[in-house]
Amino acid sequence: MTGSFVFCSGVLALAVLLASFASAFAQSAPKAVDHFRTGYSLLQAKDFRNAAIELDQAVQIDTTYGDAYYALGKAQASLNDYPKSVAALEAALRHGTSKEQHSARIPELLGKLYYKSALRSREQLRYGEAIQRFEKSLEYQPGNAQALFTIGDCHMRLRDPDKAEPAFRAAIEADAKYAWAHKRLGDIHRSRGEMAQAAQKYEHAIALDRDLVKAYAGLAHLRIAGEDFDGAIATLQQAVKANPSYAEGFVLIGTLLNRLSRHGEAAEPLQSAASLEPKNAEAHYRLAEARFGTGDFAGVIEAGNRAVRLRRDFYPAMVILADAHFQLGEANDARSWYEKAKVDSRFKDYCTYKIQELDRPADGAE
Repeated sequence: MTGSFVFCSGVLALAVLLASFASAFAQSAPKAVDHFRTGYSLLQAKDFRNAAIELDQAVQIDTTYGDAYYALGKAQASLNDYPKSVAALEAALRHGTSKEQHSARIPELLGKLYYKSALRSREQLRYGEAIQRFEKSLEYQPGNAQALFTIGDCHMRLRDPDKAEPAFRAAIEADAKYAWAHKRLGDIHRSRGEMAQAAQKYEHAIALDRDLVKAYAGLAHLRIAGEDFDGAIATLQQAVKANPSYAEGFVLIGTLLNRLSRHGEAAEPLQSAASLEPKNAEAHYRLAEARFGTGDFAGVIEAGNRAVRLRRDFYPAMVILADAHFQLGEANDARSWYEKAKVDSRFKDYCTYKIQELDRPADGAE
């Protein structure tokens, strides 16, 4: 009798416990629905922050509430909180939503969110993290040429061209007209000394995009490496014609013309570069070189001073300033620049010699 009583009491206790759980669940579900409805209304009203608070409450109460996760993901995306948005939408994908069109759209949304998150990581120079997030975006949106290209770009920034190369090739496979991917493959071939393959890739990039000045520059560098300076100049002239704002192209043209001792021709493109980018120290220095070559020593001093103001350790510019003052007979200024420039070991011997020359008495002097 006693054993029977104990058994009945245990069954009764279990029944009471189960009843209490059922009561709690019955109470929690309506609360989750209430938070969802409030949050959804706020979402429609574009009050995304408060919508996210309400929807988060809904999924805390009911961790399988797919509709609430979907709406929460949308709210967090509007707040640009990509990790939380991704987590919510992936939960919605797992649990499903009451509307079929919402479930069908989740993979596209996740692909875009991972892509945006990857771009943010790349902007913050977190290239390894960016690569992982681009790869996740490709799981939901395979064949995204821009994502594939940017994975390659991140590997290049991590100085790993061997990993970058297949990413660029995959970008081309996804979009055969992706000119930038051809250009970057050209850079990889050039870095390996594979000049013919590099030229082919640069020329293909230019054929696809006549305004892609970086491809012209890559081709010009190949020609410089082969000492075809005239060919390099002609290529760069095409680049600046395609984009008259391409300051780097004008600098390269002027530098090559200086190298060929065509200083009078060099001044114009270098002046264009200096006007386009007034803070480009290299442009001002190369302009000073061109003016020195034509005997315009006052012009050298003007351009050289701009170069050293922009870059305080610009020793080649200091040397050309010293030489210009020397040519004008301005010994004190020349000496001052030679003293500053000889700190650099490349110019120590030359500057020491020029200072000694300044100290040497003039012919006929006692």
